[in-house]
Amino acid sequence: MWESAQWIRIPPDELKQKQIYHGDLGGRFAYFRCEQALPEKAHLTVCLTAVSRYRLWVNEQPVLSGPCKGDLNRQYYETVELTPYLRAGKNVFAVQVLFNDPDVARDQTDERAAIYGVVGAGNCHSLAMEGSIFDGDGEIIGSVTTGQADWRVWLDSSFYLKSTQCSVYLGAVEENIDFRLTPSDWKTVDFDASAWRPAMPYGPVTFSATFQSLGLIPRVHVIPREIPLLEERETDFTRIICRENDIVLDAGAHVNGYPRFLFDGEAGTEITITYLERFGDGMDGQPIDDLNGSVSGRADHIVLNGSPLRYEPFWVRTFRYIVIQGGQLSEPPTYRKTGYPLTVESSIASSASWVNSLWDISLRTLRNCMLETYMDCPYYEQLQFIMDTRLQMLFTYAVSSDTRLAKKALLDFHCGMLPNGLLPGKTPTAYLQVISTFSLHYAFALWEYVEHTGDLDIARKYRSDVDRILDCFDSKRDKSGLVGAIEPWAFIDWQEDWKETGGVPPAYFEGPSTIINLMYAYALECGAKLYEATGRPGTANEYRQRRADILQRVKDKCFDPDQGMVREGPECPQFTRHAQAWAVINGMLNERESIRALKSAISCPPCSFATSYEWFRALEKAGMEEQLRWDLEAWISLRDRGSTTCPEEPHHPRSECHAWSALPLYTFIHTLAGIRQENGVIVIRPHLLGFPDLSGSAATPLGNVQFVYRRTDDGTWQYRIRLPENVHGLLIMPSDKRISFSGELRYAE
Repeated sequence: MWESAQWIRIPPDELKQKQIYHGDLGGRFAYFRCEQALPEKAHLTVCLTAVSRYRLWVNEQPVLSGPCKGDLNRQYYETVELTPYLRAGKNVFAVQVLFNDPDVARDQTDERAAIYGVVGAGNCHSLAMEGSIFDGDGEIIGSVTTGQADWRVWLDSSFYLKSTQCSVYLGAVEENIDFRLTPSDWKTVDFDASAWRPAMPYGPVTFSATFQSLGLIPRVHVIPREIPLLEERETDFTRIICRENDIVLDAGAHVNGYPRFLFDGEAGTEITITYLERFGDGMDGQPIDDLNGSVSGRADHIVLNGSPLRYEPFWVRTFRYIVIQGGQLSEPPTYRKTGYPLTVESSIASSASWVNSLWDISLRTLRNCMLETYMDCPYYEQLQFIMDTRLQMLFTYAVSSDTRLAKKALLDFHCGMLPNGLLPGKTPTAYLQVISTFSLHYAFALWEYVEHTGDLDIARKYRSDVDRILDCFDSKRDKSGLVGAIEPWAFIDWQEDWKETGGVPPAYFEGPSTIINLMYAYALECGAKLYEATGRPGTANEYRQRRADILQRVKDKCFDPDQGMVREGPECPQFTRHAQAWAVINGMLNERESIRALKSAISCPPCSFATSYEWFRALEKAGMEEQLRWDLEAWISLRDRGSTTCPEEPHHPRSECHAWSALPLYTFIHTLAGIRQENGVIVIRPHLLGFPDLSGSAATPLGNVQFVYRRTDDGTWQYRIRLPENVHGLLIMPSDKRISFSGELRYAE
């Protein structure tokens, strides 16, 4: 914990020499370095943070990046065990710090790109580290504590974070570095930093007990990291292909990582390193890995200084392929594969080969979009949007009992509540973007988290958020009694015929939108359950009355009895799968009406990968799992186009990896294997839909469920299910036969 450390920063003399002053520090790097002579068997654990972003090396070995993403009131710090990196003799601790000025971030330019997902308090490069070094006998023999140890700093006077057409106003950045102007070997043990200036202490990391007792909080308020450290694992490329004009590195699958190269060439040699999710544009199901497509995408550009150069980008890169143009490698490159250390407890296997490959594709998609936050896509945006995050949380619950990243996501959005009762569409972020409909997804996500975990403390802390959101939508009801225009950007889906309206149903521009009103009704039910679970039945009843009124008005004004479907709005004669799905999910239609509406909607354009979640849930509720299996073909076809992850959209993928598309994870576990926890009981309702067999493990809040379903030669199905200890189960067969059991069940039908 923080006891004696002080923040350190760049001294005024360094700023004067470089002719850089406060207000012009955004987008620049400062290099901090500390040297320690140590004996064998030294031990060191540190607390570490920086404004705004750091990457740490010890004895030239990369250790981690941080701090964990927070906001203006949450500056996270990491606790890191550095003992494995220490050695007898001279030791070098090197920290590269980026200051990400929020004001600059709002006006991103080619010359000073911002990492939009990084935002924090402070107005300059600042570093804080605390840690005493112990010998084998437990005696203190040194310190790396800032304000005490001899930390040196050098300010890079150039900008080399850039934005291009594929990254401007998004989270990703590129580097453009001339190593003739900046030191390339400053992290090495032999580098001479004697000419660097001592870093300047400028105040304690935490206030004294007296100040804290008066309620004074530092501007940079440090709190411990709430999620585990990201994993970093040294990994080799599966293929290195030397072509006529370039070198292609193939990771074998879509990954996140820090690539490391060793280049050797004459001073002034220009090298371009392009990171590709695929070759070709991947449109309309075209293959993506033919190695003959155009080389365009995120790229780093470096200029050699005439000495052997080891290069690793500061910010994580996402790629399947890397193309190197203009340079030669002196040794085989590697990359440090990184991501959230998710323990995957669910598994699926079948002799139907597409099941295994689709499970792997979907799981890789989810994991690649989990770092310090959930992300919509790791290649371009790298931002935590509410709609995406709600689905990623559900998919996480399907494969793991680890809910820590989901819990932090709820906190991130809770901390972003706006005065008007809406939430930012994404957070953390250096600039505000509001997508009005996304606040409803927060209400869905909060109740689903509470329902899954039973965490009533979170429910009590955040229930007022839901109240404000629901009141905001209620205030937008017009003379029809339905929610009308609610700005800004009432996004629903990237459906093909909504592209020109920015993913907003055309009905929205003519009057109340059926889809938005039905989403609001579902949020009211989530709010009712939340308040009921936390001892506020009066508010729960109010929400249910409001919900019943909305549903009745939608049915009265928007249901077309001739078509058997819900129109897109009172004044809009169009029909979509989205509106029918939300009507069924809300229970607005009876069983017969639900089946008719969904069957009629099959002729409508399909939902995108993102909103197929609601479509699948509606099909399941109506007992139409056969159609669900047919709609899975959009994912099954990903194998034929060479995908290793699920793209943002089925046919026009802007991103090759987008975790709102990892729906098969949920579908395999909760629908096909049919395993869910309901009110403390494991309910198993298999839907095998022509499979020859299905087996695996399903993570639930009550423990893992093992299952084997197999069809014999005579057409009989055999079921073997093992529950966790002291847990009760209920097997519901297609015939509706119900079998209660505990322990292990073997059954044939």
